[in-house]
Amino acid sequence: MGLMAGVVPLLIGGICGTLVMTVFLLVPRWLGLGKIDVMPAVGSLILRREQNVFTIGLLLHLGMGLIFAFIYAAFLGLSRLPFNAMTGALLGTVHGVVVMLLVAIAIMEHHPVARYHAKGLSTGISQLVAHILYGLTVGTVVGMMH
Repeated sequence: MGLMAGVVPLLIGGICGTLVMTVFLLVPRWLGLGKIDVMPAVGSLILRREQNVFTIGLLLHLGMGLIFAFIYAAFLGLSRLPFNAMTGALLGTVHGVVVMLLVAIAIMEHHPVARYHAKGLSTGISQLVAHILYGLTVGTVVGMMH
């Protein structure tokens, strides 16, 4: 029971956090307010083409959302800090800064699809906020379930 008691909150938290993050990243584009296209960018990074890449990008994004809930929990377990909204948001902030740097340096400059080379500051800020929301949501859900 001990293992399942820890796994279930992380799975549910990871799903909720990933959904919140995904909606935050997709809704502005759907409303015509921005051109942040994380899922196609990830898909085309993996498949090295522009066509039919959204689904693979979305699946990878969703899978990583589940995995990172467990990574956050492992880090917090090592530090002996509780997993709650505050620690989740803190880890989301650190994670977001790392992703911003990776996107700005590695992906924008070396992406196999040229249109991803010229994304601006709004892409990085959106990634940061999305990761903070992810960590906040995962931490809230896990904290409420423990």
